[in-house]
Amino acid sequence: MSPIPPKGYGRNKRIPVAIKLWAAVVLANVGGLFTATIVAAAIRAVPETEAMESTLRAAYYLALLFVAIVDALWLDEVLFRGSFRRTHLSKQQRAPQHLRDNEPDIDGVAATMLRSDISFPFSVVACVCVTYALFNVANHDFEHYYKLVGRHVSALRGSDEARMQKRRAAIVALSIRREHEVLPALFDALQRDDEIAAWSAWAIGRHADIKRRQRMVPPLLDAYGRGGEPLRREAMLALARLQHRPSAAKVQSELARQLDADEEIDTRLVWALGYVQQLGSLPVLERALYHRDPASSRMAAWAIAQHRDQRGGRAGVGLLESRLPAASFDLKCAIVHSLGILADEASNLALIHAYDTLAVEDRTNLCGSISIHTSPDQRIDRQDLLMPRETYAIKTLQSMGQIRATSEQVRVEVDPWLIKMIDDSEATPATREAARSLLQGIREARDDSKPAAAADGSPS
Repeated sequence: MSPIPPKGYGRNKRIPVAIKLWAAVVLANVGGLFTATIVAAAIRAVPETEAMESTLRAAYYLALLFVAIVDALWLDEVLFRGSFRRTHLSKQQRAPQHLRDNEPDIDGVAATMLRSDISFPFSVVACVCVTYALFNVANHDFEHYYKLVGRHVSALRGSDEARMQKRRAAIVALSIRREHEVLPALFDALQRDDEIAAWSAWAIGRHADIKRRQRMVPPLLDAYGRGGEPLRREAMLALARLQHRPSAAKVQSELARQLDADEEIDTRLVWALGYVQQLGSLPVLERALYHRDPASSRMAAWAIAQHRDQRGGRAGVGLLESRLPAASFDLKCAIVHSLGILADEASNLALIHAYDTLAVEDRTNLCGSISIHTSPDQRIDRQDLLMPRETYAIKTLQSMGQIRATSEQVRVEVDPWLIKMIDDSEATPATREAARSLLQGIREARDDSKPAAAADGSPS
C-alpha cells in the first residue's frame, strides 16, 4: 500500500479559499445581472397584479443583496485574510491550525485578531452600493424609472372605483414627466372607458413642449371620435394645446354652442383658441368679448391678441378698440394689455382716449391678472395670463412702449399727451417717470425725422 502524500502535496493540495470565492463572485454577479435585467424588464411591462409586481421587486432586491454578500466575503478574504469567515462561519469551535497540526498558520492567527464585526459590515455596505450602481447600468437606470414613472404607471392598473383618486394622482404625476415611457403609458390609459381617459387626454396635452408633437395627434383624434362628453372635451382641448389647427373648428363650435345656449362658459375653450391661433376663431372670440362673464370676456381679449403672428391677425385690433370705450375696468385692463401685444401703431390713439375718459381714481387702480386651471376638474395646471400686474396708468404706458410711435400723424397726438402726463400733479411719481422714459425713447430711438438707421447705429 502506497504511503499517503503529505498535506499540501500533489492532489492533496487545496485550492485557496480566495480563488473559490472569486469564482463564486463571477457566478453571482453574472446571475445577479441577468436576474436584475429580466426583473426590470418585467416590471417595465407592468405586471397584471400588484402581488406579482411586489414579488418581482423582492426578487430584484434579494438578488442585489446576495451578490453584495458574496462580493463582501471575497473582499474579506483578500483584504482582511478571511477574518469574518474564520471567526463567524466556521462549523465548530476548533483550535487554531498551528496547534492541531504543529504547523505554523500565521495568517490564521492574524485573522482571528482582526475585528471582523467592523470590517465585514463595512464591506457589505460598500458592495451593496457598487452592486446597486452596476445593476442600474445594466437595466438602464431602473430605479430612476420606477421612482419617477414606473410606480405611477402601475397605479393605473385595474378599474375599481375605490382606486380612482390614486389613478388620477398617477396621471397628474405622469403629466409633468418627459421620460420616453410616459407617452405610451398615457396612450394606453386613453383607451379606457372611465374618467381616467379624460385625464390622460389632458396629460398628453401638457406634453406640448416636446419634439414630434404630431405623434400625439392620432390617439387624441381617436379618443375624440369615440368618447363621451368629458373625453371629447379634454381631447379637443389637448389638440388645441398642441396647436393642431384643424381642431380649432371643434373648439369654436363648442364655444358658440355655449354662447347660443347662454350657459356658463368654460373659459378653457377661450384659452384653447388663443393657443391654436386660427383666424376663423375671431368671430366667436368677439362674441365672448361681449359676454357678461368677466373671466370669459377678459380671456377673449387675451386670446384675440395671440393671433398677432397670423396673416390677417391684426384684424383683432379693431375688435378690441371697438370694445374698449364701454368696457368695465377689468376688461379695459385686458384690452390695453392685448393692444400692446398686437402692436398696431394707430392703437396709441385708442389708448389715449381710454385713459383720458377713465375716472382719475381708477388710473391708479391695479390691473389684475387672469388665472385659469386647465385640468379636467379645473383645480390644477394653473396658467397666469395678463402679467405683470400694474396700475392702469403704467399698463397703458407699457402697451404704448410696445406699440411705438413713429409716424408723424401719431406722434402729433402722443408727444403732447406724454408731456401733459409728465406735468400732471395728480399722477404718481412712477407714472410720470414712466411717461418721461417713453417720451425720451420716442424722441431718441424712434424719431421719424432721422434716417432709417436706428439711433443705436445698427443698420436698417
